[in-house]
Amino acid sequence: MSISLHRAFEVGRPVDDVWRFLTDPRCIAGCMPGAHLLDIEGGTFTGEVDLRLGPLGTTLAGEAGFLELDATRRSVLMQATAGEVKGDGIAHLRMRSRLSELDESLTSVDVLLGVQLAGRLDGPVVSRVLTAAAEILLRRFSACVRHRLEAGAVEEAGWPAP
Repeated sequence: MSISLHRAFEVGRPVDDVWRFLTDPRCIAGCMPGAHLLDIEGGTFTGEVDLRLGPLGTTLAGEAGFLELDATRRSVLMQATAGEVKGDGIAHLRMRSRLSELDESLTSVDVLLGVQLAGRLDGPVVSRVLTAAAEILLRRFSACVRHRLEAGAVEEAGWPAP
């Protein structure tokens, strides 16, 4: 089963700040509900994601990395593959974020999320629940990015103030 989602939002920060945030694996993981970044080695990040949806729940463990970092076009393509810790389910994720400078202190972020599910996660009931979960995850991710950047997470991360 495949899930495709789109979300656009604005952040009250300069485009360079948003770019640095969305290309830092620690910041991305910090805004993904249930995600735990375990290690960064080279261009590969390992971690786990706990998915809890009412009576259904699972933990996925896997790797992620950037397939594309185009600073000129302000486009980021990230890919992740994870398997259930207890079970045969597998999820493949691709997330493309494109940034546009609306003015010197306002950035538009356009996110496309694609998820492919296999094994136990591809069942009709589970896949419907996971589609709803993916929508919630993307909504919470975008709200977290906006909140952290607008609340000053850029300075907290050690980046220079605009």
